[in-house]
Amino acid sequence: MKHIDIDDTNHDQRLDRFIMKLMPKMSKNHIQKLIRTKKIKVNKKRTTPDYNLKLKDVVDIYLYDEVISQYTDNKVYTASDFDLDIIYEDDDLILINKSAGVLSHAADKSDYGNNIVDMMVSYLIKTNQFHPSKNSTFTPALVNRLDRNTSGIVVGAKTYDSLKFFNKLFKEHNITKLYETIVVGNLKDQIIDLSLEKDEEKNKSKVDSDGKESKTKVWKVESLGDYSLVNVDLLTGRTHQIRTHLSYIDNPIIGDKKYGDREVNKKFKQKYGLNFQLLHSYKLVFPDEMQDYKKYESMVFESKRDELFTKILNDLEKTNDKDN
Repeated sequence: MKHIDIDDTNHDQRLDRFIMKLMPKMSKNHIQKLIRTKKIKVNKKRTTPDYNLKLKDVVDIYLYDEVISQYTDNKVYTASDFDLDIIYEDDDLILINKSAGVLSHAADKSDYGNNIVDMMVSYLIKTNQFHPSKNSTFTPALVNRLDRNTSGIVVGAKTYDSLKFFNKLFKEHNITKLYETIVVGNLKDQIIDLSLEKDEEKNKSKVDSDGKESKTKVWKVESLGDYSLVNVDLLTGRTHQIRTHLSYIDNPIIGDKKYGDREVNKKFKQKYGLNFQLLHSYKLVFPDEMQDYKKYESMVFESKRDELFTKILNDLEKTNDKDN
């Protein structure tokens, strides 16, 4: 026999659906039959499969423990089961290092289950950190997003309050977002202050004095001969802002098919298979003072580069050392 107290982590859902999560190897028809035949009761009383569980309800399953165990998913799930590289996690937030080529959100039906949001929610459900409810409108969500081909840190909110709070922080640019990339040429340290306008049909941005204010701070970290390893501080958040600004000052990102140098891109595609912009969101710095979430004050999070980024950088460094 199994005795379960219903609390705020598992209330407000149908009884049969709750039992299905508890014993996922048992069919829905079998579960409903157990409820109808009083093998499963709520508050010591017979009920129906569609009964909506309430706080402080007590569910009793009148089966032998060995039988219950046969239908229970006893696997201990980890982030790797959902292909997630988790940098940091607590009761409010989950920070994930997204690989290049992976979507932040589903773009259409074919992407369902194969994007960071869906993988994150599945992970939280399987590790009993999130319990979907038919009457709840909240589902854990990402606070920020990265383009499919941009790697780096994405922030997931586990609670409605943290989602609202951190959405506001990102929207008001109170969280420092640092990127690194490899560009063509030797870039000069500067703040690029050029307004941008987006062409919705082409999904492409361009410098336009009538566009939205856009500021990008860039500085060279390392000279790589004909290229430079560059850090970027995104001071505003426009579509393709980093890529557009760097291209405009004649330091395009290698591999960037929309804004880059075709001949350079061809070279890196042939040698490395690079067919996207080499851009990595490697650091987030939280503010010094946080009114509702003081535990995050001045916290800094960093993520590792993708293998391809590391390979290209190492090769360019070796070539530059030989030339010098």
